[in-house]
Amino acid sequence: NMNTVSKEFWDDQQWGFKHHANLLQRFKDKWIAISNKKVVCSGNNLSEVTEEAKKITGKKETPVMFVECGAHLY
Repeated sequence: NMNTVSKEFWDDQQWGFKHHANLLQRFKDKWIAISNKKVVCSGNNLSEVTEEAKKITGKKETPVMFVECGAHLY
């Protein structure tokens, strides 16, 4: 249900998608957590980044995304 996630969450997530090219230069192939339209933490492990983001932001939900370089073949 979309209503369970705050507008702030969606804004931060949209910010992440919009700034993908910039983020790629700094966080290639890393997980990043976004809060208040900035990257609050990053790493190679999704669960670690999620936990770290909770500690930093004090929020239950912080958008976490993988900064895909696009070179992966599936």
